Amino acid sequence: MKNTMTKNITIRDIIYSRIDFIENNNIFDKKEYMYVNKGEIEAYSEILTDIELLTIDAFVEKYLCILKKVSEKLDNERNLGDNEQERMSGYNNAIVFVLSLINPIYEYELE
Repeated sequence: MKNTMTKNITIRDIIYSRIDFIENNNIFDKKEYMYVNKGEIEAYSEILTDIELLTIDAFVEKYLCILKKVSEKLDNERNLGDNEQERMSGYNNAIVFVLSLINPIYEYELE
């Protein structure tokens, strides 16, 4: 991707870059962020499939619905362990990141 013209970078390229950073960075302790990273990679993997199959409107609708369910689960499930909360937080954050690439309003207004 280093030799790609900037104008040709896609959301797919950005997601692969994020995954590469999560898996190979030396900035953050991988053990400390293991579950957050797992959730992010899980979301990015699903998103990579969906960006090939869905229109923008269908993609946004699907992932806003997922965010709502994740938020409800985090708010209502008192028995979630810390690891599951961290994983779901990473999953949530990855979705918000990608949605905000489509339209920055999704970083602030998710309904």
